Amino acid sequence: MTLTLRELAQEREDKVVSHAFACRSSASRGREIEEPQDPIRLCFQRDAHRILHCTAFRRLRYKTQVIFAPENDHVATRADHSLYVASIAQTVAQALGLNSDLVFAIALGHDLGHGPFGHTGETVLDALWKKIDPARSFQHELHSLRVVDHLAFYPSTRRCGLNLTYEVRDGIACHCGERTEQYLYPRPKPGRALERITARGLNPATLEGCVVRMVDRIAYVGRDYEDGMSVLGSLPGLPRKVVSRLGADNRSIINTLVTDLIRTNLKTPERVGFSEGVFEALKLIYEYNCKNIYFHPRLTEYARRTERMLKEIFWFEQRELAAKKQSLWGRVIPADSYPVRELHHFISKTYPVLERPSLSQIIVDHMSMMTDRYARSFFEDLMLPKPVG
Repeated sequence: MTLTLRELAQEREDKVVSHAFACRSSASRGREIEEPQDPIRLCFQRDAHRILHCTAFRRLRYKTQVIFAPENDHVATRADHSLYVASIAQTVAQALGLNSDLVFAIALGHDLGHGPFGHTGETVLDALWKKIDPARSFQHELHSLRVVDHLAFYPSTRRCGLNLTYEVRDGIACHCGERTEQYLYPRPKPGRALERITARGLNPATLEGCVVRMVDRIAYVGRDYEDGMSVLGSLPGLPRKVVSRLGADNRSIINTLVTDLIRTNLKTPERVGFSEGVFEALKLIYEYNCKNIYFHPRLTEYARRTERMLKEIFWFEQRELAAKKQSLWGRVIPADSYPVRELHHFISKTYPVLERPSLSQIIVDHMSMMTDRYARSFFEDLMLPKPVG
């Protein structure tokens, strides 16, 4: 009997995915909306391709990682970071016998919810949203889930949302790469209501999701250090303990951390993490980056300027929507100014009339999808005087 292409793919996965705690495609909890199976690809590979081809992923090319609005082609953007995480996570998964398609999909989608200007944009949106609705908060990993569930789309369709599998959605919502953790276990009772998660830090449901969360930090600590060195000029040398344990450059740092992560899991297969000495060095380089790069005076000054920019955009959109009946939201009028047309075009494209969220949610959705350069262009058109006549 001749096997179909999909059956051959499943047979290959069953041979390669050998870890005792791995998540196989055949064991997926499935999608919110059932779909016919792809004739070639297994479900997690299909999810990765959906993310890779959606417009939200393309926008990451023009979103800040650490260096604001980079004009330097050699400085990492949010898209670069996502690809770094994806490639490193696949290396770890393949070495351990985990599902490399699953980690690849989670990694590609984990930062789709980031707004413009990196973590500064996240902090500003969070504070502004709380002023309108104190019960709400903007956390990029939870917003990444909203992006793949409701906002991401393909240019050839008008249907928003990628309808990903539970395991990929879970890994995206629970990646939280800013936490300092030596070990990470999958949570024992996953549940299904991911959209009800309100606080960051929940452990992923799969070991593959745990790998992505750990690799997130591996991908950025050394890269951020090298970007800081290339753009910010002379910086203090790395601590001796970092150099002796991890290495003095991004290549060595990644290699050491990945090797240690793999070896540690081989000893304790139910969890992923780092050995004691390597973990201490990882904390030291993160502290170094915070002191010398993330809060560098040049970046801090740029953060203040972007904060003012985002505030102006937020309150403009709030006034525009509050001044109109909801029945007029999404109605694009050619005579309106560019910012007004852009806001209503986003509404008409993104939300069916009967399923529109609250005013503040619309603003947060719109601003989170902005790239750095789009936000700057939007602000300039909003605030700079235009010639009369």
